Amino acid sequence: MITNRAIIYAIVVNIIYFCFSGYAVAYQRYNAPQQQNDTGTDATALAELYPQPSDYLWLEQHQLTARAYDALQFIADSISHGLNPNDYHQDLLEQLDPAQDVSNAHIFDLMLSDGILKLIRDISTGRLDPAIVDPKWAIPRAPFNAVEFLREALAGNQFKEHLLSLVPTNGQYRRLEAAAKRYQQYVDRGGWSTIALSTTVHPGETSRIIPAIRDRLVFEDASLANIRPIHYENYDEKLEQAVRQFQRRHSLVADGVIGPATILAMNVSAATRLQQIKINMERLRWLPDKLGDRYIMVNLANYQLTAIEDEQVKLNMRVIVGKTKRPTPSFSSKMTHIVFNPRWHVPGKLARLDLLPRQQADPDYLASHNFRVFINEAGKRTEVDPESIDWQSLSAHNFPYTLRQEPGDNNALGRLKFVIPNPWAIYLHDTPSKSLFNRTQRNFSSGCIRVENPLALAYFSLTSSNSKSSLEEILNTEDVHKTKLEQPLAVYAIYSTVWFNGNELTFSPDSYHRDQKMAKYL
Repeated sequence: MITNRAIIYAIVVNIIYFCFSGYAVAYQRYNAPQQQNDTGTDATALAELYPQPSDYLWLEQHQLTARAYDALQFIADSISHGLNPNDYHQDLLEQLDPAQDVSNAHIFDLMLSDGILKLIRDISTGRLDPAIVDPKWAIPRAPFNAVEFLREALAGNQFKEHLLSLVPTNGQYRRLEAAAKRYQQYVDRGGWSTIALSTTVHPGETSRIIPAIRDRLVFEDASLANIRPIHYENYDEKLEQAVRQFQRRHSLVADGVIGPATILAMNVSAATRLQQIKINMERLRWLPDKLGDRYIMVNLANYQLTAIEDEQVKLNMRVIVGKTKRPTPSFSSKMTHIVFNPRWHVPGKLARLDLLPRQQADPDYLASHNFRVFINEAGKRTEVDPESIDWQSLSAHNFPYTLRQEPGDNNALGRLKFVIPNPWAIYLHDTPSKSLFNRTQRNFSSGCIRVENPLALAYFSLTSSNSKSSLEEILNTEDVHKTKLEQPLAVYAIYSTVWFNGNELTFSPDSYHRDQKMAKYL
């Protein structure tokens, strides 16, 4: 039976068909941007794709060609990418019979073209516009011409392979695709039951919620399904290992203690986790397919830095990123220099909002932390003795000074600064506060990215014959030393709350609320 929606689509496509030559002329004359009508059909792209209104791309003698079946299968498989096949007209195409008459044949052909055009765009560069759904995403998407791609695919002899070449080759994407399939099965089976909150349970104790915990963790570790301990309510060693694994995978303190945070994470539904995976697959589609032979990937959501060379992980370390009120954006750049024993030129906002209150509370703060104070007068920068300034008379709105911290053990940038030019003046750097890396949640910088092992990162970044010992010698001099990279190194800072650390799927909290916003659009 043809639904009302199918009838509406048929009417619209008929209008497009009869006005086809006019759309083509308008496109050529004005080079108009692609426009979609209320039903989602892209009249301009269709007009460009069909040389003549009577042409068929998918039918011969009103019968589907092999390429038509491949296109329909590609649309059906879009569900594995976290997409909805009906957004690409699968439901309507299943109801249309091109063998019925000429009108149905043309409608079917046009709708299949429109659906496959949309899908190859969405697979290649993403379904959503990051400027709308994630304004803090500043990594440009690679240009893509769907019409040109489809023409080339139809002209060749390997149409199916041509379509599959659009699927991101990023290893993270492929693994998330498999994870989405697994979580979809969980959803189809009804997911898992909610566990009642109770008192905290420690290993070795007995609790009435332990059976529910076992049942929940079967989804994480199937081997638990085969274990039936004599005392089913006892929190035994095998279950403790599964709890610790769950905590680690969900960005919790992996102490084995079943407390409120662990229960809350277990109670997040399978459908919500599936949506989280889909959101992050979409973000990965925004990335360029070719990231480079050597590059650095910083995941802002799970506070990790990974250095990649020839698709192999060479480094993996913890990082500290911007706090929720000063979030680090998602951006890409290239590392150009490394500064040894850097000076810290304090941004004006940080000087006014952070350091001024500390100096007002402790008159020796700036001097004891090796800061120098400057003022610009008549276009000339002059150093000022901190003791000559009435700090209590200053405020965030009345602060005419600039601050610079000299190299040393107290320097906020530590011993190494990695220069990655960008509009936000963000860089990677060392820190004297090493203990902060032991925290599970590490979003408390002012926007820059602090790295756990800066010397290892420097050694990876410098492709010349610099030895680790020679780098350490430079650091020990305490002299400012700037080294230019022979080959700039690509750096990507992205926000992905679902990520594979090795072979382990991890979920991170949406600390910047960027998933929350994208979910509304998906």
